[in-house]
Formats: sequence, structure tokens, C-alpha cells
Amino acid sequence: MRLIAILVTAVMVAAAPVAAQAADPVVAGFAWGNQPANPAYFPATGYEFNSAGLPIQILRPAVGTYQVKFFGLAAPGGVAHVSAYLSNSLCTVASWAPMGGDQVVNVRCYNNAGALIDSRFVVNFTNRKPAGVNFGYLWNDNPVPGVAGHTPSPAYSYDSAGLPITVFRSAVGSYQVDLGAFKTDPGWAAGYLRITPYASAARHCQALDPALVADPSLIEVRCYDDTGFGVDTRFTLTYARKTPMLGGSGARTTATVDLSGALPVMRGWTNSYGGAPTATEIVPGTYEVVFPNAGHAKGHAMASIMGTPPMYCTIQSWWQNMGDEHLLVSCYDGNVGVPNPAVLLNVSYIA
Repeated sequence: MRLIAILVTAVMVAAAPVAAQAADPVVAGFAWGNQPANPAYFPATGYEFNSAGLPIQILRPAVGTYQVKFFGLAAPGGVAHVSAYLSNSLCTVASWAPMGGDQVVNVRCYNNAGALIDSRFVVNFTNRKPAGVNFGYLWNDNPVPGVAGHTPSPAYSYDSAGLPITVFRSAVGSYQVDLGAFKTDPGWAAGYLRITPYASAARHCQALDPALVADPSLIEVRCYDDTGFGVDTRFTLTYARKTPMLGGSGARTTATVDLSGALPVMRGWTNSYGGAPTATEIVPGTYEVVFPNAGHAKGHAMASIMGTPPMYCTIQSWWQNMGDEHLLVSCYDGNVGVPNPAVLLNVSYIA
């Protein structure tokens, strides 16, 4: 336990991720935190990946407080995301940083009253910078940008279009992200768009439907506290199309589902395994998305809501059946966390 205490202290000293000066390898990793009350364990379910080929450890020094340690994955900068799994918890990235030769992502999970709570979660990290595709990410480390906007640190941002990245703020909790990889891509609905609060408090962030905003070239971000009121906060954002968010074989499964009509409609999708995905409403607020021929054991999945603020969605489970990959997603209102029908949903699965 003394070793765990030392690790906790070392990582939590930094209020923000710290970039190293030396060049780094390209790395990626993901994990499923499936033992919410376990003080220290090594996930070994197959739902984890470390591009360094080494173990992953999850520590829980306190209720709702987790450290995900990717051994051998140390790299400055990059981007991290987290989401609750199988619950309506609000999980945030509190910080991430290399520690020795390892990469540590600090996670916090809260209930809808804003109190820390033990929760399952899915988490990922990468510092990839692929060219010739539509890929970009950023850590917005300034929750209140000035009129001219804020340019995220180059160590924690990337744009495959090679354009400057700027974050603007139009009102409390309302941001506009100018990301070239997104605004130069008319096929955004076939891509992946993920926003995660970077905070040590209960927060949730989402994108608005680009088809319904004044300037669809900008990513409209809205962030809320646990009561559903707009709140200024730092956040991370990733957009990816024509490339998997976390690297790998290059196979991709992503879909944007329009749920505004009587039946779900695919606004856009990508399935490297062939076949258009389908979506079904199981009960109001819970949806099953199926990618034909994409069935794999294990892997990694995440879900995001677009539009209908304030709301958030979490991945409930994913599994293969008859060669297809199934994703189950539940969406909740932004105040008390009760199930709530979604209008536009973005999901992604990585084998």
C-alpha cells in the first residue's frame, strides 16, 4: 500500500499534464475499468490495449478516484478521454502525464449530485499524429478564452489539416472549436467526435449537431455541471475519420445516428468490414447499434451525444453475435441522470 500511496502523491502533484522536452514514440492505449471498488488491479479481460505491449494497472486511492497506469507508454502531450460504463455516472479526466517510463491517466467519477462515486469506466490515451487523413485533437486548457480565442498548446493538440486550432467562448459553458481536420471534412458524420471534461468536479460536455448551428465549420461544444447548468471548464476533444482514433490495423467502425424521426436513420457511417450499420431503440433513451461483419471479441467502444443539451450518453456494453458487433448505449438528461431520448448519437468501436 505504501507504493500505491507514493504513486498517488507523485501523479496528483501536477494540476495539469506536463510535457517532456525529448521526442517520443507514437503510442496508444485503452482500458476497461471493470472493478470499481478494487484498490489495485491489473485488467486482464482482453478489453485493454497497450501499444508498448506491457501491462496496465488501475489504482483506486479513494472513492471515485482512479489512476490508470499504462506501463512503458510514457509520452508527452497527446490526448485522453474517459466515459462511464454501464451507469449514468459522470466521469472526467483529472489529468494525465508521463511518470518515469509509464503513462498515467487520472480519472474521477461522480454521481448526479456531484459526489465522487465508484464507477466502471472506459478510458483511452494517444499521441498519434497521422497525416493524409482527417484527424485532430486538443486539450482546451483555458476555460475562459478571451475575445480573440485561445490556441491550445502544440504539445496537446494536432490538426492533420495543418491549420491553427482556436477555441472561442460565446457564453458560460459555450465554446466554438476551429479545427481544420473537421471543418475541411464534409463527411464528418462518418467520423468520430468525442469531448471529455477535464475537471475535478462533476461535468459533462457534448457537441451540437453541426447541421443545425450558425457556422457548421466550427464544432459547437456545450459543457454543464451535474445540475444541467452551463459551466466553464477545460476539456479534451478528438475528431477522426479515415483513420482509427487509437491506431491499430486501420479497420474502422463509426456511425452517427439520427434519432429525431419515427425510426433511427444513419446520418453517416464507416465500417471497414462492410455493410451499413443499423440502430434500434430498445427503450426510450437506450439504443443498440449493430455493425455487420465487424464482430470481434473484446475491443473498445465509446459513445457521445450531439445536440439535445443538456444530455450525455454512456456505453452500456458491446459484444459480438453471428459475426456482427453490437453496441448498447444509454442517454440521460443533464440534471438528475434519468434516461432521456437522444436526437443525434455518435458511436465508435475499435477492435
